[in-house]
Amino acid sequence: MLNIKIPEKEHGTRLDRCVRRLLGQLNQSLLEKFLRSGMILLDGKKAKSSTKVFYGQEINYSQKLSFDKPYQVKKISEYNETYYKNLFKKIFIKETSEYIAINKPSGLAVQGGSKQKFHVDDMLKCISTDDNSLKLVHRIDKDTSGLLLLAKENKVAKKFTSFFKDRKIIKTYLAIVSPCPTDDRGTIDLPLSKSFTKDYQRMSVDQNMGKRAISEYKVLDKVGSRVALVALFPKTGRTHQLRVHLEYINAPIVGDNKYRGLSEVFMSSHNLPEHKKLSQIKWIPNNIKNLQLHAYSIRIPESETIIAEVSEDFKQNLKFLGLKLPKKLHDIFI
Repeated sequence: MLNIKIPEKEHGTRLDRCVRRLLGQLNQSLLEKFLRSGMILLDGKKAKSSTKVFYGQEINYSQKLSFDKPYQVKKISEYNETYYKNLFKKIFIKETSEYIAINKPSGLAVQGGSKQKFHVDDMLKCISTDDNSLKLVHRIDKDTSGLLLLAKENKVAKKFTSFFKDRKIIKTYLAIVSPCPTDDRGTIDLPLSKSFTKDYQRMSVDQNMGKRAISEYKVLDKVGSRVALVALFPKTGRTHQLRVHLEYINAPIVGDNKYRGLSEVFMSSHNLPEHKKLSQIKWIPNNIKNLQLHAYSIRIPESETIIAEVSEDFKQNLKFLGLKLPKKLHDIFI
């Protein structure tokens, strides 16, 4: 077996992406096969492609493997660099000696991919310096807006990663859902697993093979039984957890085109009391499918609570529906 140490710049990235950057291009299905068979190991042990790697670990790989071509870092264009720097100024929340907090807009992916023109990973390259390489310590979905923390050093990234892993951080989300949950407050404890269709993959409740997922929620305001503003606390961090759990209790998030629930009220012609039809709401100009989910706050153990205010569009949607945003939100689940 040949060995290569993971450099500092790869700290916190996915194993499959790290392999490609360090060793060269390899088809994803083949890479998965080599990981399962043990031809590629992480610190001498089998690991999944999605496993996060850390500075100082070793990738062990068989000398029989061949890679198509060395990985080449794509240079960020001058136009994109200017865009990212201006974007960072707009979404910047605060900076401490340990981290920077930003308010990610809906529609901006966190990680790059073949279909992503702009993403946070590239933005970090533009705003980082040789002495200060910013690192993501957690992620939110592309269509979810809100709070992201960027660690300034590896030791800070490791500390925050352990906080998330040990469930010491309290994250509060806000969502507009339709229809309202049956109960005004509750805990959803349902295991989730990935399921695949011909066109795409999605998460679903799976009592047999799923991983445990726990979400708390509280209704903050509602209009009859049609629509509500809900605060959410994901105690675990499964993919699309909040979206799947809300769909399961038939209170899907407005604008969620993947986890629509049973009623799809937001696409129907039902009238709200003293309101226009929900189908006439302009979430984004001429686009009703903008996901109404916002990562509002993070409470750090023995420290402060960081807040990312909701966007003007979100506020306008609340106003249109007659929903009110309470003043104190960050301590709901403490």
